[in-house]
Amino acid sequence: MPSGKHWDAVIIGSGFGGSTVAFKLAEAGLEVLVLEKGRWVDRDESAWDTRAIHLDRKYKGDTPYESHEERLKGLVYPNNTVGGSSVFYGAASFRMRVDDFRRATKFARTDDERHLVDWPITYDDLAPFYDQAERMLGVAGVSGVDPTEPPRAADYDNRPPPYASPSRRVAAAGKDLGLKPFPIPLAINFNGNGRQGRCVRCLTCDLYPCKVGAKNDLSVTVLPEAVKRGAVVSPRCTATRISIKDGRVSGVTYRDEEAGRECDVTADLVVVSGGAIPSARLLMMSGLGDIEPNGRLVGRYLMRHCSGIVAGFFPRKTNPEGVFHKQVAITDFYFGRSDGKGPRGPWGMIQSLQVPPPDFIRTAPFPVNIIGPRSYYHNIFLMCIAEDIPQLENRVELHPEKLDAAGLPIASVHYRHHRLDLARREALYREARRVIRKAGAWAWVRMPISTYSHALGTCRMGVDPEQAVLDPTCRFFGLPNLYVVDASFMPTAAAVNPSLTIAANGLRVGDHIVRNWSEVTRPRAE
Repeated sequence: MPSGKHWDAVIIGSGFGGSTVAFKLAEAGLEVLVLEKGRWVDRDESAWDTRAIHLDRKYKGDTPYESHEERLKGLVYPNNTVGGSSVFYGAASFRMRVDDFRRATKFARTDDERHLVDWPITYDDLAPFYDQAERMLGVAGVSGVDPTEPPRAADYDNRPPPYASPSRRVAAAGKDLGLKPFPIPLAINFNGNGRQGRCVRCLTCDLYPCKVGAKNDLSVTVLPEAVKRGAVVSPRCTATRISIKDGRVSGVTYRDEEAGRECDVTADLVVVSGGAIPSARLLMMSGLGDIEPNGRLVGRYLMRHCSGIVAGFFPRKTNPEGVFHKQVAITDFYFGRSDGKGPRGPWGMIQSLQVPPPDFIRTAPFPVNIIGPRSYYHNIFLMCIAEDIPQLENRVELHPEKLDAAGLPIASVHYRHHRLDLARREALYREARRVIRKAGAWAWVRMPISTYSHALGTCRMGVDPEQAVLDPTCRFFGLPNLYVVDASFMPTAAAVNPSLTIAANGLRVGDHIVRNWSEVTRPRAE
């Protein structure tokens, strides 16, 4: 049993951060235990079944959080699986832009943006780990075509497939408007390169597990490699408290859901990688919100992007082949318009989106839930992703009253978009509408995305414990053997899917821990 021995490292969570750190530590010969509250995904017919995944909620967790946001008010139950959110993500694998790392100094700040900060690391610090992450995740892309692409050491190892009909429409419309559309870099095994399965270009990729394992989520790619090197993954084990003794972390208390009992495990090092909301909750349940001066910032500066969808309706079928079509990105407006029109500062990106099955669309807000299923074969969706500004009052707290099934306080999530976030999304809506009209749509609607699938920033890193929870290596200020390595660490949100950045940072932090193992785990001198 995991609790029957002392471990070099215990990692809480098997998502993009936890899996990559586990790989690095196991590769170095350390004894690594990964505690994951979810279970392994079934690679069977249920993986592509809308009722099983989205209506019956096959992987629904038993620890909700309460959202106080107007569009997402009430209890939210995330999915729990080995591999974390990578099992359900849409595989988009973008690098952050060079200027995303120096957001505060590159772009003039107003008082509204006083909480914007520069990252304590640069793009160059993360670039070699982006290279590693892309190889490990099997990202397929084309370099040199993204107008805001950061420098790369080499081209992608894998190539994406040709555009499907909807993507050809979007790309042609963008070019006609003078834009530079390009293929989305995707962590999908399109070419059959020896991984578990080759992509069949189905219509249930984004928001679904992959039956054949062709979407290169972490349970297919990184975790198996970590296990080969000796890491142990314990599913259905939920961490409930981090133990602290003499100014150091000494272990973790967790619930073994299979055995129905509480266990304790000791370790020289603990890495928290449960996700921005669960990680903040665990740290606060462990009393780390009371540590000064940085504890008061645990759970603060929550971000989640300011995203929305422009859905176009066309007179003829848009995807007659019935194949995967989340393929085109437009970043011409990432840093705003070149002519200065529209809101100041960076805006974000536009990308095509897989049109989800009719049964899923019926769960969307009005009017998409009514119009969408009836016009399913005549739709093209474009997603607009705007950066949101970090705000101190956007936060995760322990709920003062509501408890989970184990009798522990659930997370209470408070979030409001800043007016600048909304203005930038509105600007992207307008540009996406121009593209969808040029592509031939006769009508369109827009719909905000009100989820926390891109939750970020609740334990941001920095150089000053008065302003950040973590140091530049993602070590918790004041606790030398505790690291937080998931989306929590991000000081600003940028405007791309954060998954590749989280994975690259996990590799960076894992490399740092291995190189500094003695210093990290050495007890303090008396």
